Amino acid sequence: MRECEEVILNDPFLGKRVEESNFSTVPLRDEFLENARLFIFETYCRIHQRIDMGVLAEKLNLNYEEAERWIVNLIRGSKLDAKIDSETGTVIMEPNRPNVYEQLIDHTKALNGRTYKLVTQLLEQAQAQAAR
Repeated sequence: MRECEEVILNDPFLGKRVEESNFSTVPLRDEFLENARLFIFETYCRIHQRIDMGVLAEKLNLNYEEAERWIVNLIRGSKLDAKIDSETGTVIMEPNRPNVYEQLIDHTKALNGRTYKLVTQLLEQAQAQAAR
């Protein structure tokens, strides 16, 4: 992440600065880093159920407090189903439970296919018996 940030800042096209009153920013860098953090975090969360905040902060190229604020914002924004355990300094991922409606749709799709096969087999048997 640090190398990517340096490349963006040193590139004359990608590192274009935008001045707003007393504030200077590089929009492409900010957007790239946010999306990269989100991608790294999602990938890391798929593998682990319990994640140490210190390790996560290092991977996201943030300090501990910034990483904690960033994760809290993800949880508040409903982009993440997790809890933060402040005592142990870990993020605990909630198990992904499929939605009841999604389960019903999946079972209905399977039922439709099985019904079609059953009807086809019954028709084939009826035609075979009629031909005898």
